[in-house]
Amino acid sequence: MARSLKWRLISLFCLLIAASVGLLSIFLSNHLENSYLDNLQSRLVQEATLLSEIVPEHISEDPDSFDAYIKELGASLDIRLTVIDPGGQVLADSLQSPSDMENHSTRVEFIDALKNGLGTSVHQSASLGYEMLYVAIPVKSGTEVLAVVRVALPVEEVYAAVGDVDRTILLSALISILAAGLLAVWVAASLTRPIKELTAIARRIARGQMDAVQIEVSGKGEMEELAHAFRLMTERLRDSINAVSSERDRLSAVLERMGDGIFLLDCEGTISLLNPAAERIFKLEAEHVIGHSFVEAIRDHEIHSIFEHSKSSGKQEMGFVELASGRRFLGIIATPLVSQSGYLVLVQDLSELRRLEKVRRDFVANISHELRTPISSLKLLTETLQEGAASDAAVAAGFIEKIHLEVDKLAQLVTELSDLSAIESGQAVLNLQPGDISTAIKLAAARLSPQAERAGISLGVELPETLPQVKLDENRIEQVLVNLVHNAIKFTPKGGRIKIGARTQGQILVVYVSDSGIGIPEDDLTRVFERFYKVDKARSGGGTGLGLAISKHIVQAHGGNIWAESRYGKGATFSFSLPLG
Repeated sequence: MARSLKWRLISLFCLLIAASVGLLSIFLSNHLENSYLDNLQSRLVQEATLLSEIVPEHISEDPDSFDAYIKELGASLDIRLTVIDPGGQVLADSLQSPSDMENHSTRVEFIDALKNGLGTSVHQSASLGYEMLYVAIPVKSGTEVLAVVRVALPVEEVYAAVGDVDRTILLSALISILAAGLLAVWVAASLTRPIKELTAIARRIARGQMDAVQIEVSGKGEMEELAHAFRLMTERLRDSINAVSSERDRLSAVLERMGDGIFLLDCEGTISLLNPAAERIFKLEAEHVIGHSFVEAIRDHEIHSIFEHSKSSGKQEMGFVELASGRRFLGIIATPLVSQSGYLVLVQDLSELRRLEKVRRDFVANISHELRTPISSLKLLTETLQEGAASDAAVAAGFIEKIHLEVDKLAQLVTELSDLSAIESGQAVLNLQPGDISTAIKLAAARLSPQAERAGISLGVELPETLPQVKLDENRIEQVLVNLVHNAIKFTPKGGRIKIGARTQGQILVVYVSDSGIGIPEDDLTRVFERFYKVDKARSGGGTGLGLAISKHIVQAHGGNIWAESRYGKGATFSFSLPLG
């Protein structure tokens, strides 16, 4: 409270009043004392002048008679009267015996009287022991100085009178200061009340309660203008905060939904912000890494070196990093912020793009390979026929039969590519009807049983007594089952077993084809449904490599999913799901 503006104003106001009244009191006291002394001195000068005219008539008398006369005269005038010869010897004194008094030649008033015709001083009387005001005037006869008349009065009465007046002045000063203090309290309260109101409003604004603030401040003049300015400031501040909040929300929404990772670093490389994508890519938690260094969080020197290059060059730096963990391929862009206040590190997960690029290259290589073999065979067969084999009917018939087989392979490849393209583009319309999956399973088993028998493989069907109906295109689902069973036959050695079955699992129907074949390596499980992808790298198993890709897209068009499970050397199980209801 003592440090508040109100009490500082009161203290300052009272201090000024007290100083002013004090100085005025001192001035009045000194002025009064000087005025009393001047009046007293004027009286003494008049009396000394009068006595200087009387003394010459009696100075030639007997010394005792002259002293008696001076004593009588001093008593009648109620003053001290002293007559001093030019040498300083006291001739007569109204209060003391001249013989008992010392020489007065060194007294100031005596010296000034002889020199200037008038001498005055205030000093303590050596004979009486108290302070007196002295006035001395020379007594002359013509130009000759006969003596010096000195009159004196005590100044104690002056001091007493001045003291009474001083006490009156002091009392008046105290009353004035008290009144001024009360006035200061009222004035300070009037001045600081609007300031307190504005302070309370400012505190509410600082707490974010701007919507509830009503700026109504008491006071006129400058305070009213201040309240108006404060009101305008609050409105603009509210608009600015709303704009900043809106921008922050939009930025937050962008950062939340960005697929690329964002790190915001300060000048020292300490993380101040990261988005969910960055947390996901590096398996981080924001609350655990904010405030820690970038390299400590990501633990990868290649990524950190890109940031360091940007930091040292002051320019944007780019680079690509392949993480050993997870086999991910990342694009890194480190950019200094405006005024070098920090750095923005953008992390792009390019793993899927790289995978798709590899798939594209594999697709081109696979389709080239698939086309090269039959085209080479056709070319060789036709060249052989042209070179004379056509003249031998039996040989020509055999070559023509081989040409038919190669053309059939090309036709199958083109047909499957056309089917795959139509399914992927949505041009192949499915005829979805409620149906029993058991029918499609049995038809597929019947179609491929002869092929399984020729390969020495047992093909069986495992179905529960009842299965719920699902919406399906029976011909397309049969095509999927044929592809899966054919694939199982191809990679199951003689004496092996293949099972086709179905089961309900929650809100889906799961259909599976399980075999006891050579299995699929773990690294190939995620790629077996790609176009032309073959686990048999030498392609000795035959086929176009499109069957599983077509099956995948047919199942997905039904709203289901397809997957493979296998332990290499222990067989494989291909499963797909169809939604119920």
